[in-house]
Amino acid sequence: MANFNTHLLGGAVASGMLTSSMLLTGLFNPGQGMALWIAGIIASLAPDLDADTTAILRGLFNVLGMMASFFTLFTFPELPLLFLWGTMLAAFLCVRFVLMKIFTTLTEHRGSFHSLLAAISFGLLSVFLCSRFTQQGIDFAWALGIMVFSGYLVHLILDECYAVDLSDMEFKRSFGTALKPVSIQNWWASGIFLAIAVYCAIQVPLPQELHQQLLVIANAKLA
Repeated sequence: MANFNTHLLGGAVASGMLTSSMLLTGLFNPGQGMALWIAGIIASLAPDLDADTTAILRGLFNVLGMMASFFTLFTFPELPLLFLWGTMLAAFLCVRFVLMKIFTTLTEHRGSFHSLLAAISFGLLSVFLCSRFTQQGIDFAWALGIMVFSGYLVHLILDECYAVDLSDMEFKRSFGTALKPVSIQNWWASGIFLAIAVYCAIQVPLPQELHQQLLVIANAKLA
């Protein structure tokens, strides 16, 4: 499979090209364009969350642990200071080590995370979260979802490309494990991804102008 640097470079280049198309619509400012580019890069690394030794996984649970710690701070501000510090530390350790251990036990590398269903699920979830919990418009939310889906897809494609041995003109054993529609072996995880995708697709409204502007740009490029 492709290594971290390859995924990072591939995600940066592909996301940069797609971000330029988003900016050509005239719907977003440079700051929003930068946010879209970064989202695409992060998404291009996300499928390796199911690799137990990846730095991406540890970094994610470090961030989640800190979020849990601050949530505890704002939830129990009346606790004595020493008890509050202990509760915050316990929250961080529980997420960072206990929940991460559960996650790595339940997930398998090249499992449900390496599938088109996961890419669609993360893309729609990004649209849902952005439209519900930020002040950004629905067009930006859909642009974010497109960037996340595309960055995720770039990762899967690169993994499949590296599963082909061009020198001997043969496929490696890993071929077909990344760019698969759905993981049958990890059916329960695929079921969760499907539920997320369906729920988010029902909840989010359609874009207002984004799809029309992208079609105009595509037609202009082809003309």
